[in-house]
Parts: sequence; structure tokens; C-alpha cells
Amino acid sequence: MTKKLLDFAGIGSARLHLEWVSSAEAQRFARITTDVVNTVKDLGHLDRESLGLQLEAVQRTLDCEQIRWTVGKEKNLLDSGDVYGRKWGREAYEAVLDSILLTEYEKNLIYAALNKGAGSVRDIAAKTGLDLPRISFLLAQLEKGGQVELQSMKENKPHFAVLRQ
Repeated sequence: MTKKLLDFAGIGSARLHLEWVSSAEAQRFARITTDVVNTVKDLGHLDRESLGLQLEAVQRTLDCEQIRWTVGKEKNLLDSGDVYGRKWGREAYEAVLDSILLTEYEKNLIYAALNKGAGSVRDIAAKTGLDLPRISFLLAQLEKGGQVELQSMKENKPHFAVLRQ
């Protein structure tokens, strides 16, 4: 899930490495460590300043209650099914999780842009790269959820602000 978020953010999943290594596997540990170091060197420096919004959005998404709930229900959905008795296949579950991940990431990206001073839909688009209709749709969700509010109208353009951290 985190690798997918890093790809959504343009950071790249190759920057995250997870391996289980026993204390009895010294040679394997050395090989994995060498591979990780070489991969990160090949990827180059991570410019945290230019990726600040994306990193903040990834962190907020990983902390999201809806994501935690969906991940927590994986075993039940795959083994026993949903409340209607319908069993989910792995592919269907992962498609839903991916959709939720992307939506929450984009909402958090908008939230981060608003936190950094973007106010209008066009300002948000310039900072995030998201398209205007998508931003408007997600702003409505954020507003409904009590996270942002319409703050003012400037030159006939709505300007939004963050309500809570």
C-alpha cells in the first residue's frame, strides 16, 4: 500500500524496501543491504523540498481512518465476505483499496496545498497537478467532511481554507 502511494506521489516505490531477514542470514542481509544502497544511489537524491506536499499527503493518507478500516477488514472480506454474505476476491478487494488510496491521497494533497497557502481551485491545480474538475469534486468532499471551508470570494473565484489539522 505504501509503495502504491509513493508511486501516486511521484516519489517512486523503488525507494521503499521491505525484507524479513533472520539473524542467521548474515550473507543475505549483506546482499540485500548492498542492493538497497545501489538502488537508492541510482535513483538519486530525494528533493524533499519540492516533494513536500506529496510527502505530507502520503503521511496523512497512511494515517487515514478509512484506509486503516479497509485494510483491517481485508481478512474478513476475503475469507467470510461482506455483511451481505458476498465473498470478495483478492483482485476486487485490491481494486477498491487502490481507488480509496488514490482518492484519499488526492484529498490530502489538496489539503496540504491549502495548508501552504493555495486558496482557489486554480492555485491548488498549479501546486498539485490535479485537474480542475477533480479538485472541485474533492473540495466538496473535504468541505462536507468538515476539513475545509469556503473562506471568501476573490475576483468571483471561491477561496478555500483548512478548518482542522
